[in-house]
Amino acid sequence: MQAEGGYTPMINIKYSVTFRPDSFVRPDSSRSLRIVVCWKGIRVSTCLPVAVFEDQWDSVSMSARATKAHKNAKAVNEVIYSSRSKMTDIFQAAAIENRIPSRQEVKDALTGRTSEYEEPIAEEPQEPEQPVEETNNTEKSIGEKKDSELQAEESVEQADMKSLHSIRRTITEFVVDQTEERAWVPVTAKKFYTLREDLLKAGLRYVEEMDGDGVKKFIKSLGKRNLQNAVLMKKAAHLRWFLNWCYQKGYLDNEDYKRNQPHLKCPQKEVIYLTWEELLQLYYFNYGPHEALERTRDVFCFCAFTGLRFSDAKRLKWANVHDTHIRIVTQKTSDALKIELNKYSRAIIEKYRPQGIYAPEQLVLPAISLQKSNEHLKDCAMLAQIDEMMVRVSYIGNRRIEKNVLKWELITTHCARRTFVVNALRLGIAAEVIMKWTGHSDFKAMKPYVAIVDELKEESMARFDKA
Repeated sequence: MQAEGGYTPMINIKYSVTFRPDSFVRPDSSRSLRIVVCWKGIRVSTCLPVAVFEDQWDSVSMSARATKAHKNAKAVNEVIYSSRSKMTDIFQAAAIENRIPSRQEVKDALTGRTSEYEEPIAEEPQEPEQPVEETNNTEKSIGEKKDSELQAEESVEQADMKSLHSIRRTITEFVVDQTEERAWVPVTAKKFYTLREDLLKAGLRYVEEMDGDGVKKFIKSLGKRNLQNAVLMKKAAHLRWFLNWCYQKGYLDNEDYKRNQPHLKCPQKEVIYLTWEELLQLYYFNYGPHEALERTRDVFCFCAFTGLRFSDAKRLKWANVHDTHIRIVTQKTSDALKIELNKYSRAIIEKYRPQGIYAPEQLVLPAISLQKSNEHLKDCAMLAQIDEMMVRVSYIGNRRIEKNVLKWELITTHCARRTFVVNALRLGIAAEVIMKWTGHSDFKAMKPYVAIVDELKEESMARFDKA
């Protein structure tokens, strides 16, 4: 049975894949890298054929960092991405086949054994042999010739299939390559694993299928899923990025994939931020016994008063904190930033400074996961009455959709960084100075914020006419 949209519905198998250094310490102080896979009450844990050192392991991103003493980070991360890809392949294949992967199947994939799952094939009932009439030599030779020609055609077809580049393996190779070249974080890599799933749902299995018609087939498949135009355009951009890489690698011998790119109506993305009054309203709000909300609010406000991304605030250590400023190398862009502290950001730091002696590697802020933080932030903003009415416009195909929402419903962790930029511009701080704090390298990224401040200036000047 096929679902609307032209592809077979898959069962939903929830599983988790985690990596960590093993508890056993080797003589050279390294530890084997252990992978743990959990699904449907089943758990598989085994060591991978690489070793990591404690000072190079990032437990947040579950990846190895290159250090002066240990330069094997690339090899370790390649094994991590390869193992993660194997698990994705196994669970996707099992979902398509409407079955749960076995413990042995996952174990064999991790240990390199080749024992692919095969469905049992029922034996067909054998018919009783009929007496064979004798044929002349000419008929025999014609039959043998046809059989040999058929075998030859099948062998050529199999050879052609082996020379193709599968979407699954090639996207894994692409992610490993770009992670090394561009220092991708796991969230970025996950976008391309999602792209891989979308391509497979569209019935596309090989890179060589991705000509203009293949791209058209992919876009048509996405369109049947009732996605917003903005989401569809973003997925198309990810596909174009991947195919450009394939063309540079020689996996595609032409740029025919650039045909049939989607041209859809998308509204200009609105910048969601808190005004200075709203930010202070949130900063001073008393959440009473709800400590989780208070901690989430504090992390958000710290980002809103420093311009840090949530991923960097979450990793901030006491070694990064100095008397008048913080120094940090950003996770996303590897920029070395020096950000001066103001009275608000300094107060948040002092609030969470431990009593007595504490380790420089200890985290400063009580940040939780991104998903939970975004959930808590909406509660924080709602209780603090950040309730300005806003109109959100989106398109699905040619259909325009307008939705009235309250501002607190749109608040996410990244709004803090936007809040910092807009309020800094409103205070009259030069864009060049703000870019030094935020790490923006191109003034183009600042234009949407400058436009907002220009509109606010016009509104402020209009007040003279009403006086």
